Parts: sequence; C-alpha cells; structure tokens
Amino acid sequence: MYKLILPLSLLLLLFFSCNSSIKNQITTKYEAPISLQNMKFELDLIRLEDFVNNINDIDSVLIEGHKMGFYQSKKQIIFEATYYKNPLVLMQIWMKGKSTDVLLQNSRKHYYLFSFDPQGNKYDSVQIAGEINGWTPSKTKLEWHNNAWQQMLILEDGKYQYQIVADGKWMIDNSNPITTPNGQGGTNSVMVVGDSKNKKPILKTHSYTNDEIQFSTENSPEKVFVFWNNILIPYSVSNGKTDKYKFTIPKIAKGYPLSYIRVFSFNKLGTSNQILIPLINGKVAESSKELPRTAKHTNIIYNVFVDRFFDGDSTNNKPLPDSIVLPQANYNGGDMKGIIAKINQGYFKNLGVNSLWLSPLVRNTEGAYGYWPKPETKFSAYHGYWPTSFTQLNPHFGSKNDLKKLVKTAHNNNENIFLDMVANHVHKEHPYYKEHPDYVTKLELPDGRLNLELWDEYRLTTWFDKFLPTLDLEREEVAQMLADSITWWAKEYNIDGFRYDAAKHIPLTFWRRLTKELKDSVINNGQQIYQLGETYGSSELIDSYISNGLLDAQFDFNVYDAALGVFAGGNNMKTLAERLEESLKVYGSHNLMAYITGNQDRGRFISYAGGDLKFDEDAKAAGWTRDIEVGDNIGYKKLQMLMAFNMTIPGIPVIYYGDEFGMPGGNDPDCRRMMRFDNELNKLEKNNLEITKKLIKLRSSNMALLYGDFNISSDTNSMYYTRQYFDNFVWVGFNNSDVEKRFKLASTDVNSISLKANFNGKIENEGGEYFVIIPANSFEIITNNK
Repeated sequence: MYKLILPLSLLLLLFFSCNSSIKNQITTKYEAPISLQNMKFELDLIRLEDFVNNINDIDSVLIEGHKMGFYQSKKQIIFEATYYKNPLVLMQIWMKGKSTDVLLQNSRKHYYLFSFDPQGNKYDSVQIAGEINGWTPSKTKLEWHNNAWQQMLILEDGKYQYQIVADGKWMIDNSNPITTPNGQGGTNSVMVVGDSKNKKPILKTHSYTNDEIQFSTENSPEKVFVFWNNILIPYSVSNGKTDKYKFTIPKIAKGYPLSYIRVFSFNKLGTSNQILIPLINGKVAESSKELPRTAKHTNIIYNVFVDRFFDGDSTNNKPLPDSIVLPQANYNGGDMKGIIAKINQGYFKNLGVNSLWLSPLVRNTEGAYGYWPKPETKFSAYHGYWPTSFTQLNPHFGSKNDLKKLVKTAHNNNENIFLDMVANHVHKEHPYYKEHPDYVTKLELPDGRLNLELWDEYRLTTWFDKFLPTLDLEREEVAQMLADSITWWAKEYNIDGFRYDAAKHIPLTFWRRLTKELKDSVINNGQQIYQLGETYGSSELIDSYISNGLLDAQFDFNVYDAALGVFAGGNNMKTLAERLEESLKVYGSHNLMAYITGNQDRGRFISYAGGDLKFDEDAKAAGWTRDIEVGDNIGYKKLQMLMAFNMTIPGIPVIYYGDEFGMPGGNDPDCRRMMRFDNELNKLEKNNLEITKKLIKLRSSNMALLYGDFNISSDTNSMYYTRQYFDNFVWVGFNNSDVEKRFKLASTDVNSISLKANFNGKIENEGGEYFVIIPANSFEIITNNK
C-alpha cells in the first residue's frame, strides 16, 4: 500500500477549500448519507463502488491525509487497522475536484485469552459455544495449557453469553461465577471482556436558528466530525465544563427537500453516540409532519401475513384438495384485495403504522410438502416461501393489477409497501431449477452427509429441505438473474423496499451486486428503497451484511430475545439494557435496524408472557396439541411494555400482525392464525389495541423518538432512558416488578420544563425535585409540553 504524508498546511487547505465550494461537490439531490463504515480487525478491503457511482472518475483517495494506492484498479483500497490509531478515521474520495467524505470506524477488537478451569474433571475435547461464534462449538476449540483449557480469542470489549462443550456435553462454566438466564428455562455463562464503563464522549443537540446549529459535548472529545450529507463541514467551539459547538448550515441545503446533518466524535476511551438532524430545504425539521414517507427513520412497519390477514376476494379461495393438508396448514383466503380493503377502511392509518411489509407474493408450488406426525398433515405453500417463479404473482393472492392498485392505494394514504423476497432458494418444481439443475449448491457433502439445515457449518450452501434447493449465487449468471428480478419488482410496481428471507445464507457478493443495481436503476432516479435482511446470529455476523454497498439493516433478533426474557420471562432488566447498548455500539445510535414484537417463526409473545406457552416446551408441537391462549392476564401488561420499548428506542419498530391487540398462539403454524378485527376482540384486547395506537402516535409525532439523543440506565427490575432532540424531551421508564416503583428524574432531565405523564404513572414535585411513580408491571413515557 502506498502512503503519502501530506503537510498540515495542505490538509487544512484541502479541508477548507472543500467546504468553501460545497455547491460544486453536489452530484445528486437524492444523495443518502453514507453510514459509518465498520472496519474489520487487522486488514479490510474498502470497495469504492459502494460510495460513488462511477469509480473510473476517481482521481485519488485520502485516509487521514494519506494518499492510498489502489488495489485491483480503482475498485478497492486496503485498510490496515493497526496503522490508524484513532477509533474514527476520515476517508475522502476525490473525483474531478469534488470529494465524497466517508467516516470509517476502526476495529475495536483485541486479543483476549480465554481460560476454562475443569476443576479436576478430565476431558478429551473442550469447545466453546456462544455469542462469539454463533453457538457453533466446532469453531472454537480449546487447548490444554498451564493446567487449563485455553484459547486466544479476538473480541471487542463487552459481555458474551456462552457454554462449555466438554466431550460433547453442553454445560455452564463452573469456574466462572457470572451467569444469566438464557430465556428458554436454562442458564448461560457470561464472559466479560474489558471495561465498558468508560468515559466516552457524549453528544447532545442544543439549539438552532434558521441557518445555525449548536450542540454540546461531555467527557472531552479529542476530535469531532460534522457532516452535511457526505461532506465534512467546519465548526467552531467554545470550551468549558460542557463544550459548545456551532456550525452554519450550508446554503446549498436549501435546494434539497431532505438532507441530513450528522455529528460524530471520539476520545482515547472510545467513540461517542451520534447526532442525526434532518433538514427540510435547509432548515432543521421541527415536526415529523414535515418529513416525507420515504424518510427511512420514520418507518413504523406492520408485517401483513397475506394469507391470514383478510379475505377480500372469495373467487381465489382455492385450498389444496389434498385431504392430508389440515386447515392450519392450508390456504385460508387472505389476499391483496383484502389488504386494499383494510387500507381503504383506515385500519393502518388509525393504527398509525406507515409501512406495510407483505409476506411473499410470488407464485409458489401447488403441491403439498413437508410432514407433521401428530396430527398428521402436510403443508401448502400458503406462506409464500416455496417459490416456483421469480416474477409471477401467486394467483391465491391476486393479479398484477391488484398489486399495482395496492401500491397506489398505500401511497395515496402516505404508506410504504415492502415486499418479502425469497433470494436463497427455490422449490424443486421451479422451471429455472428444472432447466438448470447445476445452478444450485450440492445436496451431498464430501463426507456423505446431506447438506440439510446445517445453518452454521455450511451457512452459504445448506438446503432448507430436500425439495428446496439453494441457489448457487456465487455463479455469475445466477446472481445476475436474481438481481435483475428483484430490481424488476422495484421498477414494475414502484415498491418502497424489500425484506430478504434468510439473508445470512446468501454470499455478500450477491448483496453488493443487487445494491449496486438498485442504486443505478432505481435509487439514483429518486425512488427510495429500504433493504432489510433476516439473519440470526452474532452482532458481528449481522453487521457484516450492513454497509453503504450492502443492506440498510437487519432484524435485531438479539435485542428481541433479551426483551422476551425480561418482559415475559422475568430476567434481570440489566440484560436488556446491556444488549441494547451493545447493539447501538455496533449498528450506531441512529441505525435502521428492525425491532420486532414477534414473527412467523416464533410462538406468540403474549402467550409466553401470560404463561400459557412455556419457555422449556416445543412451541411448535404445543400449537398442534392444545388450544394456546394468553394465560394470566398480566401477559397484556407485558406486551404493552414490549410495545412501549420498541416504539421508544432507536431503530425501526415492527409489529407482527395481531400483536397490536395481543393475538395468542404457539409456533408455526399456530402463530399464523387468521387475523381478527373490531367486534372479534375481547375487552382486554381492545384495551391493548388502544394503548398500541397511543404508543405509535407518540412515536410518529415526536422528533425525539425518531432522531433524539439516547441515554440509558437500569437495575434488576427497572430501566429508564431519555431521548432529546433540541428542546423536545422524552423520558421512558419500565417497572418490571410486582410492586409500585419510584424513579427520580435527574435535574438535567427536567430543566424547568413542563412535564406530562402519558399513561398510568404520576409525576410528583418535592421541593423542586421530580419523581415518577410507575405501577407494577407497567411503563411510563414522560414528554414535555412546549
């Protein structure tokens, strides 16, 4: 790698000349902010095509003023993590006198020696399974050394759940006293790496005028970066106990319907939170009403399971005639006309959601596949995940005209439409597979095993079932065909985004190809696309699919699992707070990650929370063998707490259909019951629905809950956090105990503003000190009346 060290005077000239001619740097008025790019440990490749449209126009690339040599023409440069000592590193891509400024986050990993004391027990083989390796013991084998089983790991500071696998037996690490419930009736050991309680900088929005913004910092940042869209801009600072920074909004921003200010900083102890401020025609957005529906942070997603939602056209009700397919596993009649009807009736608008994620609409097999023994049944493809076409619609759900009308109706109601796409596999009846049987991965492994459901061992090649061959997306012709197909859906139907099934089982090369094609064909023409992946695994694995050239976001199942364990399982509230903080550290303070209330592959949250579904039972078998309901009515309060949590944290809230009122059920297919409306709901469900509506309204109408700073605290059975967007303040508290709890508001949280309790809590003022009283198993959201 070639590096050229530039003198400070030249660096300053580059910086200020860059910002004095911002107008000349703009390439498109639909330019999206480039997210903070997380670099890998030691060496990483930076693919420049992720950040600019035409790599052939690149003149040079500077990283912290060092001129970089190109690797493989102008497509890539090599990033050496150990060469750059700062946690945040500025990269500038220069093209014809203009620069695109990208902030890189250096790897926070380091070497950590893990040691397991067998306490006198003799083992032939010892491994670790946990969050560090996707719970795959074969990935981390320990060696006997210094009277202990040891291995050098490469980890960031944080807490990691794990178990020891000794001679094939899973168990907790008895030499480690730190444990936590696993949310499934068992216990995991916890590995603590480093010190997470350090004094990293804290950024806070402060004030603004028509053309100037001020923010403050705590804990003495060493360096601050301020961006307008993807251009670094200058600022001034006045030092004091709390440093105050201010900068002028670039005049060119007035010509942009929507652009963004972003602020980052670091000191020797780590990186700060981030500030994100949307601008409407160059002015700070004061209300969510000013924002377009395409502003991704405003998404509140509702997952419509099409076949089970609403039957709007009885003529396409054609369940499989096969007598072995029970009604729960057959088509139930929901369709696109049913969704259109509910849009027109105002169901989604009254609920408050603004984005509808539809389960797969593509044509599926008409045969019966799979098998369940008790009661005996096979399954239809009512769910949509057994495709036999890449572009044809499933006639059970409607026609091409139905989908066009659905999208138009949604857009007329200021609602987005996201389609669920199956990119990993096809059904064996798919014409493409029949014509090209070699275009899929191998079913038989070299050792004679079948490559079935080997989710981690053969992550990119494993088949879901013998009748579901996995596409070989490492092949050029297969990857291009599929990328073209997905892009076609976006263009043909004016789709606003996609949810991708089984994203982690698809190579990154495909996601980069698809994203580039969507940018070139759709996004650069002004159509905004939100790309959301589905990946179960560690934060590191999930994050590896998220960047400017890959997906926008993925589901954060790790936070959901922690929330399920806390709100429904009674786990220590600290486990949820720590898990959320870890996610914000990895994905960013203003990430676009999706936070669910449940999904089609899990038992219903409320049935776990009410106790009718047990954590230590097979939720799928339970759904077939008994009528699962809520159980104890406390389940409704627990669901309300989960909903309040999702609606007030950073990220994108996702409601699985029926969770807005508390639909019970076991796992698939019992979690996919037919949707119920209005008079079909009991009193508790109706109350739950009203609380959900109120929570969504708070979320969608409060800029602090969309773009606010975030600060969290917790103890065993309570948690609270604050969010603030300039003078818009929100305090959120949870009492996960069986007794009333009293929270004290910090003086910095009050600042002589008028406070309002929005739910059942009470605010008390005792000699100028404010307290919030929250009933047992409840939450409260405090807002300020401006």
